[in-house]
Amino acid sequence: MLGGSFNPPHRTHARLARAALEQLPIAELRVIPAGDHPHKRDRDMAPATHRLAMCRLAFAALPGVIVDDRELRRAGPSFTVDTLDELQREHPGRPLFFLIGSDNLPLLPTWRDHHRLLRLCTVVTYPRLGHPAAACVLDGLDLDAGERQALLAHRLQFAADGTAASDLRARWRSGERELPELEPAVRDYLGAHGLYR
Repeated sequence: MLGGSFNPPHRTHARLARAALEQLPIAELRVIPAGDHPHKRDRDMAPATHRLAMCRLAFAALPGVIVDDRELRRAGPSFTVDTLDELQREHPGRPLFFLIGSDNLPLLPTWRDHHRLLRLCTVVTYPRLGHPAAACVLDGLDLDAGERQALLAHRLQFAADGTAASDLRARWRSGERELPELEPAVRDYLGAHGLYR
């Protein structure tokens, strides 16, 4: 499972999906755009229907990737632990892997019911520039020794880059249209729907 706001989805997301499919013992990767994101309310968020449509365009060429709209269909705030619980009930006995950026690692204990989340899946960290996935990052957090060990043990081999969706939105808003970090179909979608003006 690769969740996120995908605001907008970019080529690093697709590269990450390919790396996960190659390195993890998985048959499919579910890309799950967040609905009412509890940590990103009142920010520069495109409507969920547009983010879903852009994900379908951004990941269309990747076999094994399924864009899953379940969080957009859920009423109210969308919590990762609920999504993982649903997936486990749908696929009993199948191990679940949840990808998070290393920038989210120290924030994980602030997520809803994070201990249960860590029981439902194996969290696999991928590197983000400037955010090491090191033991010191977890010091003092509400995690037991086993949870700390598991979080540090599962890492995707992935070359971090500096792509940030917030930067892409700012560049688009300033009039830059040939953003190489975006698939052409996503760029066309942004223009056709007047997003991030």
